[in-house]
Amino acid sequence: MVKLENNINKLIQMELASSEQNSMLLQELMNQGEQNLDTLDRVADRLLDTMIGITNAGEKVYRQYLDYIETFNPVEAKERKDELEYDLGYKNHVLYAAAMLCQKELDGHNSIGGNSSFSFVIQHYIPKVFDAKKKAATFLLFAHLANGRSVDELMRMLQTITEETDYVLAHVDEFEDLMYFPREIYHPLREDEWQLIKYIVEHNLEIINTNEGQRKELMCKVFGIQ
Repeated sequence: MVKLENNINKLIQMELASSEQNSMLLQELMNQGEQNLDTLDRVADRLLDTMIGITNAGEKVYRQYLDYIETFNPVEAKERKDELEYDLGYKNHVLYAAAMLCQKELDGHNSIGGNSSFSFVIQHYIPKVFDAKKKAATFLLFAHLANGRSVDELMRMLQTITEETDYVLAHVDEFEDLMYFPREIYHPLREDEWQLIKYIVEHNLEIINTNEGQRKELMCKVFGIQ
């Protein structure tokens, strides 16, 4: 146990030292007016690694970096700021809320193999999606397929659960395979982010509904409906 604690302390010190060094380098590049993103990112990416590591160090300087990018490439800066909110876990509460909602809606449903439909979804479909908002939309898609609730109603339910931060955090361990861990601090989603999740659900639902063979296969695998 002592050896493990010592190793962790060493990692923490290494991360802090790396964060301090890369923060200084990045600040120097910004002071010089560097605008080549490849050059800037070689330093900024190392700083980002420490932000999502053990110490979470370097966030203040990294956000200053994004503000700096905004002065000459506002579109790129916005995309990166949006991604950062999920990379650091400030908005991942929506993913866990979607998982809880899907689990509730799929309760009592079993896959063709006899396992719970929710377990089948989280094992076979969610890992194929590589974005927190898209994963949340996938959970909502299966919630709709389970009981036929409207997408609008599911979105209202999702928003209500997401904003109950303490409730979401209390259930994180039940969905540890998701790996997009939320912070204790929650940054509310913007309206366009909610609309994007809704659009993804509706778009995927339209694809399924216009392909009868795909829909039958999906309902058979996930819900055991022949």
